[in-house]
Amino acid sequence: MSEHGKQESTATSAGQVLVILGLGLVYGVGGTWVAMEVVRDENAPIWLQIGTLAIIIGVLVLLLSVIFQRMKAAKTDKYIDVED
Repeated sequence: MSEHGKQESTATSAGQVLVILGLGLVYGVGGTWVAMEVVRDENAPIWLQIGTLAIIIGVLVLLLSVIFQRMKAAKTDKYIDVED
């Protein structure tokens, strides 16, 4: 691979990382902010408050279950000693 090709590949990778990081921050912080505003708003309909809380709790339960599954799978990984 030429030097120019390596620079393009590095620039593309850096750009992708920055876009994904930016989107994650905007959607993560923005989603959290909107959810908290809905839950705290006394004038918001009760179904919206309960639905928002259900989504938050559901996402947390799913995230924790995936983390625990990955930890359990890592203990029994038969390819742990394989090197490149």
